[in-house]
Amino acid sequence: MSDATSSDAPAKQRLCRETLRKLPDNIRLPRYDVSRLKPGILHFGCGAFHRAHQALVTQRAIEAEGKEGMRWGIASASLVRTNTPDALRPQQGLYTLLERSAKGNHVEVVGSLAEVVHAPSDEKGMAARLADPETRIVTLTITDRGYFLDPSTHRLNVEDETIKEDVGQERPTTAIGSIVRGLELTRKAGHTPPVILCCDNLTSNGTTLRQAVLDFAALEDDGLSQWIEGNVQFPNTMVDRIAPSVTERDIEETDGILGVHDAAPVVAEPFLDWVIEDFDGPRPAWDKGGAKFVSDVEPYEIAKLRLLNGTHMLLAYIGSLAGYKTIAEAIADPLIKRLTERFMRSEQGPTVPVPHAQSEHYIDELLKRFENPAIHHEVGRVGRNGSLKLATRLLEPMRYNLAERRDTPCTILAIAAWIRGFSLLDTSGTAIRIDDPNKEEIYRLCRATRENPLLRAETFLEYDEVFGEGFPRQDKITGELAQALNNLHRYDLREVIAATLDETILGKRYAH
Repeated sequence: MSDATSSDAPAKQRLCRETLRKLPDNIRLPRYDVSRLKPGILHFGCGAFHRAHQALVTQRAIEAEGKEGMRWGIASASLVRTNTPDALRPQQGLYTLLERSAKGNHVEVVGSLAEVVHAPSDEKGMAARLADPETRIVTLTITDRGYFLDPSTHRLNVEDETIKEDVGQERPTTAIGSIVRGLELTRKAGHTPPVILCCDNLTSNGTTLRQAVLDFAALEDDGLSQWIEGNVQFPNTMVDRIAPSVTERDIEETDGILGVHDAAPVVAEPFLDWVIEDFDGPRPAWDKGGAKFVSDVEPYEIAKLRLLNGTHMLLAYIGSLAGYKTIAEAIADPLIKRLTERFMRSEQGPTVPVPHAQSEHYIDELLKRFENPAIHHEVGRVGRNGSLKLATRLLEPMRYNLAERRDTPCTILAIAAWIRGFSLLDTSGTAIRIDDPNKEEIYRLCRATRENPLLRAETFLEYDEVFGEGFPRQDKITGELAQALNNLHRYDLREVIAATLDETILGKRYAH
């Protein structure tokens, strides 16, 4: 996750501890002495979402605990880029959070980052930081790509070249390798290992991370793998907040509000949720900041992955084909909103393991969140890395629906729209740029199948990197995907959407 930062800082004072007292009275400030904060949490992935979500909840926890809370500062590490550390270090880890809604902005300075680290150049190193006995919690927001998972097994891809290079290294470059090396140091020192919390949108994210760590450890030392299995906790979590990428305009607006320069503000919607599987050992009072500790995270996770993240994918791919730039613009289109509601209530909703009334309430709330005009969530950013996300967000609920003999026309259209994006060319005849780790292979599949919809449908459904070996390849599904691909190629998108909703027959509108 990357953050926009200003390359040409205004000639004004910088946000820092010294300038906190100069900020306007309507800015909420940390209610503790940020200079006395000690790191007790190590975080992998110092991006916008982390700083709009966990870091804010941790700030509330520190405030609730008073003196005892000062041990829960965060050492937040960027694993690749220097942008965020370079922006935050002169600010002593301070940054502004703008909560945007139609009613206006709520502005707060967050001070829970006790240290900001660039992992590759950090003198201490991530493994040593993890093994420090003062580190009691480790959290991660490194996106799906950061876990190096095999899409068919959801276990560590031990054949990945980056993973192979990390094995046996004193300073691994991946989060998985760094965790294993840090736990090895912890074991040798005889310390109690930290609790490790995955905060990314993976199915059973704690369980999945645990298995990836065990797989990596087993490449080096079966004894270490067994020790981790018996001694380290990896609770499952669910995180929920929309935090779009920050623009130069956001930075300029923040500077105007503060009267000082903040090179790394973050933007978020007012809504925030964090559900954590209960675990043993010390923890911040996250529940005082809006988090929930529960015995079973799965119902919350499935509801969020399918209703929020799955719907985001539909809106991203359909919205992109329609020429919209943001999720809010896309859902403001009445036709796309009707498609979205049908998708959520008739296809995704029935697969969520919560009472119907609860699911319907969540859907109503999500529609309001998607429509928030103050949140500029770009469809390109929401739809990136689709080949890694389709399985949990669209294909798993589709498989459930097929087992229940329930039709999935909206899901089929979303998949077709995702494929269609890769087959489009710009005015120079060049493939439109899409951010996806498997884009070159997907471009190749599109070229190989030309505009033959049946061949393209068959080819993509056989693409195990995305659809997996267990995906049902029934003639009915192949035919429906081929028809959707054909329709998107031959007809206007609005007509295709209307036909999916049974509001038209392509080329001939129903008479009402």
